[in-house]
Amino acid sequence: MKKITIIGVLIIIAVIAVFGYIVVNDVQFNHGNGNSNQSVTMLTISKGGVTINYPSNWVISQATSNNSIIAISKQSSVDKLEVGQVNINVEKKEFTGSFQSFVNRTYTNIQADGSFELISSGEIQINNEKVLQYIYTSNTSSGVVKQHKALWFERNGMAYVILYSAPIDKYEANLAAADYIIQHMKIN
Repeated sequence: MKKITIIGVLIIIAVIAVFGYIVVNDVQFNHGNGNSNQSVTMLTISKGGVTINYPSNWVISQATSNNSIIAISKQSSVDKLEVGQVNINVEKKEFTGSFQSFVNRTYTNIQADGSFELISSGEIQINNEKVLQYIYTSNTSSGVVKQHKALWFERNGMAYVILYSAPIDKYEANLAAADYIIQHMKIN
């Protein structure tokens, strides 16, 4: 009898844990109106050869880089200047020499600035394409520490970077949504 009670309690705990995991990971794709059964509509935008499919709780926003093709941000993080604190920015840059050297020089220059700290770097696969991934933190002029995930790849002789950025306390909570958006992005 005691063994059955223990097994029952373990099953209930497992069900609660699985349900909690599902609810927490589904938060990025549900309206914040308290009704977790109502899905957010997926939207699509194309600009400069980039097509992004994104949930409707994200919006088109202003980018702070001159090389930006398109930027989207979580709607709740957009300020009065239409710049999002939680955002994905796609940039395109010309480069000379080898692609690997160009990207490495970029991060050598960044590391010389004391407000940046490189966490990790390496090559990964996204949608069967090799990309260089750099994860780092930066201190903004307003004192906010942000974490960044930069995905670099070469296409038609141009360097592209997809940059997901968020304040450190919001980075992990929005990472699943950002990864979903990035994996469904198309760059011609």
